[in-house]
Amino acid sequence: MKKLALLVLTAALTACGGGSDTASSPTVVLSLLASTNVDSSGFPWSSYPGVTKRWALPIPVKVNGEVRAGPAMDAIEAKLGMVLFDRTSLNSVAVGNVTRGIVFSQGTSYLPTGADPQGFCANVSDGPYAPGFPGGFVRAPGEMSARLYVNLDNPKCTAGADVVIHELGHALGLGSHFQGFGNGPAISADFWSVLDTLYSNPIGTPKANIVYKSPN
Repeated sequence: MKKLALLVLTAALTACGGGSDTASSPTVVLSLLASTNVDSSGFPWSSYPGVTKRWALPIPVKVNGEVRAGPAMDAIEAKLGMVLFDRTSLNSVAVGNVTRGIVFSQGTSYLPTGADPQGFCANVSDGPYAPGFPGGFVRAPGEMSARLYVNLDNPKCTAGADVVIHELGHALGLGSHFQGFGNGPAISADFWSVLDTLYSNPIGTPKANIVYKSPN
């Protein structure tokens, strides 16, 4: 399958800091969700326009010994008030045999030749050191289903806690950056509201039927 072109998702995401503690209005949050997930024009969506695109739960995760993975998943599940991740079923599965799930990989962030390492500290892609998502990773009616890598760190940059959560946000279905998610802080109250609203609505929910949900 043809890979989707990748706008690198990690520029300027090396600093910590969670951003605003107050979420925007429901109207703004729904607009942000549309821009990062629902609309077809935003990266990385090239199919199933106008509907929510996310994983069916639980999502298998291969931690690969990455100590930052557990706290990041804990934080997301606590904020959303639901179990998103299956942390055990891939433990004994070789990475090459994983067909559906999130794989953590340390030291393998995509770093273009000549680029500032501090701006490319982590990314989500179809493999180590890779810049692109796999083709066909969304299937009807909008279900994400693929092997996605969360690549953390390069030789000159180590991803902090908020950056790890940020990259999991991409892996969970947030495509393009928005204010409070990469534009400004890595994560913010709006990030949590957008992610919570996405996972509180069924896969494939039409844009007009999406119901806003404020995070816990």
